Amino acid sequence: MARLLRCWITGLALTAFMAVSAFSVQARSYDDIIESGYITIAVYNNFPPYSFLDDESPAGVDIEVGKAIAAGLGVEPRWMWINADENLEDDLRQAVWKGHIITRQKADLMMRVPYDRKFSYGIDGYGLPRNEMVVMFGPYHREKWALLKNTEKTNGIDTLAIFQYEKIAVEIDSLPDTFLGSTIGGRLRKNMVHTNTTFDGIDLFKKGEVAAVAGMQSQLEWAQPATDTFTINATGLAAMSIKAWDIGMAVKTDYRQLAYAIEDITVPMIEDGRMKAIFDDYKITYTVPGLYAGE
Repeated sequence: MARLLRCWITGLALTAFMAVSAFSVQARSYDDIIESGYITIAVYNNFPPYSFLDDESPAGVDIEVGKAIAAGLGVEPRWMWINADENLEDDLRQAVWKGHIITRQKADLMMRVPYDRKFSYGIDGYGLPRNEMVVMFGPYHREKWALLKNTEKTNGIDTLAIFQYEKIAVEIDSLPDTFLGSTIGGRLRKNMVHTNTTFDGIDLFKKGEVAAVAGMQSQLEWAQPATDTFTINATGLAAMSIKAWDIGMAVKTDYRQLAYAIEDITVPMIEDGRMKAIFDDYKITYTVPGLYAGE
């Protein structure tokens, strides 16, 4: 019986391995992508307004940018949906250079990667390059932290001091969470409402249960209430360690030619306004990345 059980388990393992091998996708060179007629693009799952499903169809800013890149290369876009892991290194590992832990599927290109030279060339605790397996390139937007505020509940007061008396929602374990919990001597903590996502906070805002929400400006703008009694700005967040950051892309380090080809597509889009038009369609404020704004 034990022998039969071992054979059965071995057979299942072999079948699973063959299934994974048959459907695994590897990151590929520029020439391979052009020859195949498609490019596999990694985007974050359920992450509006950047990448999400709208009536089962891919939608969002990153989807539209990915479609423009594929059209510029003359190939078809295919989407690899990924879930955010504990940190960016894990996301890069599963999307671009090592693959999904089960399927080993890899993408040719990953969208929405923070573009930061210090991070890109960072050194780990052993003195080795932290991200040597990927190339981060092509910033196409500058993201910002901001506050969505109910002007009636805050009486038009634009400082954080008002949240000693009014509630503010913030996504748990985010940078705004850390900042708000420590600023003004920690006096805001009792009025901080922690949520799993920024959109959960916006739902509370729409119900009148909080006076403000802290989060990414683009998400606050995309899900803003249909009233005129609110503002969205960064007033009060000037002391945050990171107030804004560029968003770019990543490919496996072996395929820099692909990165150059993609930049030849996205840079003109930034220069001639086509990139801004994509953000306008989603009613999001577009900000030119610092690399192209002379910063």
